Amino acid sequence: MKHLIRTTALVAAMATAATAGSMVSEIDVTADLSAVENYPAAKVWTSLETDLETALAEKLVGQIAEAGAEDAAEIHVEIDSVAMASNFEQALGVGEWVLKGDVDIDMADASKDLRYDLTVSADQLNAYYPEGTDPAAVTVDSDLFYNAVIDAFAGNVASKLQ
Repeated sequence: MKHLIRTTALVAAMATAATAGSMVSEIDVTADLSAVENYPAAKVWTSLETDLETALAEKLVGQIAEAGAEDAAEIHVEIDSVAMASNFEQALGVGEWVLKGDVDIDMADASKDLRYDLTVSADQLNAYYPEGTDPAAVTVDSDLFYNAVIDAFAGNVASKLQ
């Protein structure tokens, strides 16, 4: 992840627009293997940690602190549940699509630290699909679904720092 932060810092340095949000020195995402609750989820979500870290860095590109910065926030996400019901299970009401995690944002000023549980479910994803996408046709093993979940989760975390 450190190489991603350095690369993103270089991009941020070259960006022309300055961002008023908190600077970020670390982004760390971990997912407990037991968080993947079923086979379809395990098959699709193999690079969840890396993809979520990358999405967060992209959303915060203008806010990545230089190496060694002491007055920057640190983001730690621990994914503790990934469940992907099939379209059939979802229609029957016996399963749901959900990504849950504990978000810990340590700010330079400890009195401003944020700690919260974040759940992203299929019901929240319509805004994250490309225009013209039929949500009923999106399956849990599709890139559209995966990217929408990652974008929704990263967007929520990034919004706390902007």
